[in-house]
Amino acid sequence: MKEDTVRKVMRKYFASKNIKIIPQRGAGPDFHIEGEGKVVEVKGSKYDFERMLRQLWDYAFKFVDVSLALPYDGLTLKRAEQLTGLAQLIEEAKDIRLRVYLVAPKPQTDNAFYVREYKQAFFIATHMGIPIPIVLGFKRKNPDSTKDMAIENLVKYSPVETLGKQVCSLASDYVSVIQI
Repeated sequence: MKEDTVRKVMRKYFASKNIKIIPQRGAGPDFHIEGEGKVVEVKGSKYDFERMLRQLWDYAFKFVDVSLALPYDGLTLKRAEQLTGLAQLIEEAKDIRLRVYLVAPKPQTDNAFYVREYKQAFFIATHMGIPIPIVLGFKRKNPDSTKDMAIENLVKYSPVETLGKQVCSLASDYVSVIQI
């Protein structure tokens, strides 16, 4: 997903929440939240992850609050864990909780998207983690008949797909559907 698309989605998302934003051009955060000293950095699916970490760290020392918006497929489990590490550094240094908005296209539509708000970045890595054995299909009382299926499910397990399902889960109060 392109960064411009994520920007459009987030503009509509903030409008739906009655949050007034000021889009920015050039260097610096993509959005300022009107009158509050809060900023949102927006990324597309393909971006320089290390540069983004440094940007968020820098913004934490310049603004009251920092958030990140990007497509769910712009993360891997390793990147989610590194983002958690950055969130911990920011919270320790500035007492700011890094909020993350993940965006996913709604299947079989051209211009509808899911936006999931994570009030704390560490929840993302938690949602991507390897499931417990019973979720993989392993039953302790019947190990011989379930061991092959459990291993097969583990091999097939995709943290990014799992995260995508979380982003698109309308069962959560933190998920919105946005039409652009």
